[in-house]
Amino acid sequence: MIDTDGLNDSELIGGFRESGEMYYLDALVRRHIGKVRSMVYPMVLNDSDADDVTQEVFLRVARSIGRFRGEAKFTSWLHRVAMNTAMDFLRSRSRRPADSRCEMPELPDPQPGPAHLAASRELGADIHDALSELSPRLRAAITMIAIQGMTTRDAAQACGCLPATLSWRVHQARKILRERLNHQGIS
Repeated sequence: MIDTDGLNDSELIGGFRESGEMYYLDALVRRHIGKVRSMVYPMVLNDSDADDVTQEVFLRVARSIGRFRGEAKFTSWLHRVAMNTAMDFLRSRSRRPADSRCEMPELPDPQPGPAHLAASRELGADIHDALSELSPRLRAAITMIAIQGMTTRDAAQACGCLPATLSWRVHQARKILRERLNHQGIS
């Protein structure tokens, strides 16, 4: 087995294509699993579902890595696979009963007291609810730009739309979130 830590994504893909050895693919998964999961969670808004979607992303990558042409960065292609997988999941979920809401992480505080913890949970739930009311396309746009910090160009490529379209989606998502949160008394 070769040490894969020093190899870049292209070298790992090439090694997998040439040898079929799974440790190349495992290295890609280890390198990108955290980013993919943090990208899909705000889309599906449930820990268990985020784990399932993340797993499905890497299954799709493994099945289709031979078709990756390298014309774009691997990460751009991976983000596109992740967004498509999350969108497919959301479409399939809309056909079955909604899952229960999971808790959002608490806001950091060096010495949180009971009142602060309750307020943090409530705010997290409000944000969760507001995100869940966005359409999948708007949620994907705001997730990639505001949460993942992707560039508009990379996010647009991952969503399969023009940068101007993605910018409009982000604007719309922010507007809806702002209205929803203001309606709940949160500014």
